[in-house]
Amino acid sequence: MSLKRKMQRQKSDNKEDQQLTMKNELAMIAGIMEGSPDAVGVVVVRMECGCRKMAAVDDKGEPASKVIMYRDKAESICERCKEDNGAFVRVKEQFIHWEKEVDDATKAMIHAKVIGSQPVH
Repeated sequence: MSLKRKMQRQKSDNKEDQQLTMKNELAMIAGIMEGSPDAVGVVVVRMECGCRKMAAVDDKGEPASKVIMYRDKAESICERCKEDNGAFVRVKEQFIHWEKEVDDATKAMIHAKVIGSQPVH
């Protein structure tokens, strides 16, 4: 197999993995929302290690569910997350997946309260 063909196959495999990861994440969000009738969205925290933390949030920025930690294709979260509960210094990305209509001012308030106003680097 040529190098070009191998690279094309790797890109295709990576794209398929990303699509599967997104489907799994959306399924988790749907499950959290289903069990959280007061929730307007789900906070998603993606860790550098591949683990994720998620929790529903209500329209006042208060928790509407317990925090759930998981890792795709694994029976449990990684050892580092077990030790430090997904420490902030290892956060790769965080956002709120909005499921219900919320005005922009409320979104900004919830975002600042839950995630803060400092960008993750």
